[in-house]
Amino acid sequence: MKEMEAQTPAVDLTNCDREPIHLLGRVQSFGALIAVTADWSVMHASRNVVDFIGVASTDLIGESLVSVFSPKAIHDLRTRLQLLVVGDCVERIFGIPLLDDARLFDVALHYSGRAIVIEIERHDSGDNRDYAAHVRPMIERIRRSESLQQLCQTGARQMKALTGFDRVMVYRFASDGSGEVIAEARQGQMEPFLGLRYPASDIPRQARALYMRNLLRIIADVGEDGVPIDPPVSPHGEPLDLTLSSTRAVSGIHLEYLRNMGVGASMSVSIVNRGRLWGLFACHNRTPRVLSYELRSAAELFGQMFAFVLDQKEGNLERDEARKAQALHDQLMVQLAEGSTIADSFDMIADAIGAVIPHDGIAAWIDGEFRSNGITPTREEFTGLVRFLNTSAASRIFASDHLSANYPPAADFAGRAAGLLSLPVSRVPRDYVVLFRQELVRQVTWGGNPQKPVETGPNGIRLTPRKSFEAWREIVRGQSAPWTDGEVRAAEALRVTLLEVVLRLADTTLRERARAQERQEILIAELNHRVRNILTIIRGLVSQSRDEARDVATFTEIVGGRIHALARAHDQITQQHWNPAPLRHLIETEVSAYLGDRADRVRFIGEDAMLDPKAFTALSLVFHELLTNAAKYGALCDSHGEVEIRSAFTEDGAVDLVWRERGGPAVQAPTRRGSARRSSSVRSRMTCAARRKSASR
Repeated sequence: MKEMEAQTPAVDLTNCDREPIHLLGRVQSFGALIAVTADWSVMHASRNVVDFIGVASTDLIGESLVSVFSPKAIHDLRTRLQLLVVGDCVERIFGIPLLDDARLFDVALHYSGRAIVIEIERHDSGDNRDYAAHVRPMIERIRRSESLQQLCQTGARQMKALTGFDRVMVYRFASDGSGEVIAEARQGQMEPFLGLRYPASDIPRQARALYMRNLLRIIADVGEDGVPIDPPVSPHGEPLDLTLSSTRAVSGIHLEYLRNMGVGASMSVSIVNRGRLWGLFACHNRTPRVLSYELRSAAELFGQMFAFVLDQKEGNLERDEARKAQALHDQLMVQLAEGSTIADSFDMIADAIGAVIPHDGIAAWIDGEFRSNGITPTREEFTGLVRFLNTSAASRIFASDHLSANYPPAADFAGRAAGLLSLPVSRVPRDYVVLFRQELVRQVTWGGNPQKPVETGPNGIRLTPRKSFEAWREIVRGQSAPWTDGEVRAAEALRVTLLEVVLRLADTTLRERARAQERQEILIAELNHRVRNILTIIRGLVSQSRDEARDVATFTEIVGGRIHALARAHDQITQQHWNPAPLRHLIETEVSAYLGDRADRVRFIGEDAMLDPKAFTALSLVFHELLTNAAKYGALCDSHGEVEIRSAFTEDGAVDLVWRERGGPAVQAPTRRGSARRSSSVRSRMTCAARRKSASR
């Protein structure tokens, strides 16, 4: 038994996906097919061609079609062939006489490789209705729809009225290939399919590809297997490609599928929106039914116009979403202050996003910092999630309504965060703003058990469709409400907004860094200049003090006093941040530091002045010398004398300073040179930078 099992090929859903349904080599009996070369020699013909033109397929092969059709018919066919352009084009002619009699036919022309395929159907001369004219009022009706759901429901009713099928459904495809009946119009006795979902295997991948190329597909009678085409293959061993054929026969698997549903005939019209198969008009009839080629063409035209209206409706929704996204962008750009980071403004960002994209929780990972709001994974859980997100594209939104299917550890917190929408807001390091949605336990109604869509049947290793299409309900767990296309687009716009914030912050940081660098360079240059000046002054003080001192102790005292005077002046200037400082403050500080309790014997009379820092330092040494002389040898060396300092501004903006001593010992002639000579009156005109100090100061 095990050995037999090993020799049996595996049976799975890919059998359906691999079935070459465009190379079946058969046509449906309501039409006949002839394939000719460029010089009109017949390459292939369906065996029922004799029922249409009275010539057997075996007699046609290798003959010129010019000898069978009338000259006018050949002329008309050649003229229409010239209208075919490259691509999946089919040219149609209604009510054309192909033979030298009164019979009329509907003909379809298209290219299949190097062959010209001619499909022939009988023309219904008794039906003179202009079906194409019916399409315009149908379009007007669906254009008045206010929502996508109303559009689809109205479209189903209009298609049913046009075609007369017992049931017409609008079947929308999901991203995984499965589909759902979102609108339905039916006869009262027909079983309702509205709201049912069907697995992707019900319409295999290659069938969906054909729906994109051939927009209308009719199955007139599910009870027939089709009429063979002679010969089955070309001289090169290739079967005729029937992708664009309107009479192409049907896969046995699909026929059994329809029979199991109780369907006698079906038709589908593709709804192609923006280059993708958005869905189908799926039409079912309880009994076999053949629609005229004109009516089918009108149904196909309606399907194309429906797709245009659908695109307009979706475009309007997208524009509304874009306006909301732009409003969110403007709001964030206004509210995010210059220099504010995403982390600093996280709560405000979370509130703004919630107004556009509904979510249960939001988290941010910025420079390794975790912030969250609402129901989210923990920091530890989010850390692992970040590593998973780092494996995705750096500049793309990642959305999932079943996170544990993409990231298995998420099953541990699926109750809190079953769905995720991540917005990368940087490249290196990877920073994210992530939206979460909780688990949404819901009931999904399938058209039959999706876990057992097929069973191994009598046709060897092929698959036989399931026989039960009763509603099969499944409880879905571990998934959130899906993220809509509009929400993903809004997230993309938001991602760009946040990147703009990050870039703006980076620009601000760079500007601040440049300004700081510039200030640092200026400060270093200024400090260097000041240190050089101070060292020059100290060198001058040492040199001058050396000439005045009689011994080391005296030299130390003189130099120390002068350096302290400089230090006091420097302290006062730095307190003013190296801005102009008052003259009175300089004098009071020096007097207090040197005279102590004798400070009241020095009086300052006149206008105060604001001294430039350079002048302030120089005057501090001048007043230090004058005070030391007065204290040692002048009016302040005993208990009777006093010093009066007067200041006044001159017309040219200079400051006149008058130093006057009264009392004290008698004046004696100096015995050596020093920084200042003792006298009863010392007058000095200062030409250093100064400005008048207002009374308000």
